[in-house]
Amino acid sequence: MEEFKMKVKYRIALFAGLTLAAAALGIYNVFFMPVPDNATMTDGVIVGFQSGLILGIGMIAVVQIFKLTRVVNDETKLKLLYNQEHDERLKAIRSMAGMPMLMITSVLMLIAAIIAGYFNIVVFYTLVLAATAQLTIGAIVKLVCMKTM
Repeated sequence: MEEFKMKVKYRIALFAGLTLAAAALGIYNVFFMPVPDNATMTDGVIVGFQSGLILGIGMIAVVQIFKLTRVVNDETKLKLLYNQEHDERLKAIRSMAGMPMLMITSVLMLIAAIIAGYFNIVVFYTLVLAATAQLTIGAIVKLVCMKTM
């Protein structure tokens, strides 16, 4: 169980880094984002979407930090999380839906979209739509697999 506890602590550190990155990007958006004189409504939509996505990522990371900290401090919650993560049925469903890699690539695509939004609008919209389509298809496949298994 100590190995799993170390794994959870590592996740807490990753979420803390994600929180710091989201805070840094949020501060950049608010204080240092250059606004051109001929700004259009599309520019406002992109900045708003970026700010909302950054805020959402930061909030999810903070919530996960609190949840995992409570799990690390309580042995019964740690055992429940361990059992939940090592459930064979859920592992099979996740692997059928391609969830581990699908989630990682979708999050990376959204982070790339945030960064690309500063440079190119078309790339921003393309990455956001591709990540949304990936997550939607993965969720549908996961739901179908949960009903059939």
